[in-house]
Amino acid sequence: MAKDRFKTQHDRPWLGWIAIGVLLVLVVGLLAIYVLRPGRSPADDARTAAAIGSMDEAQSEADARREEKRSDAALL
Repeated sequence: MAKDRFKTQHDRPWLGWIAIGVLLVLVVGLLAIYVLRPGRSPADDARTAAAIGSMDEAQSEADARREEKRSDAALL
């Protein structure tokens, strides 16, 4: 009798389950790292706000100097 060419053979069905398990462990591990990461402290937030304020002030001063130079050049 001839071999059935259309019959599917599954040599290693456990290989797919191992791949699914590894991916599941990876996702659960990344989720646990995200949930258990340390939170930000109020001191960090205050330092960040102060740094943003000083950067804004420095940018405003630089813009004013730049505008002054433009107006001086326009008068020439």
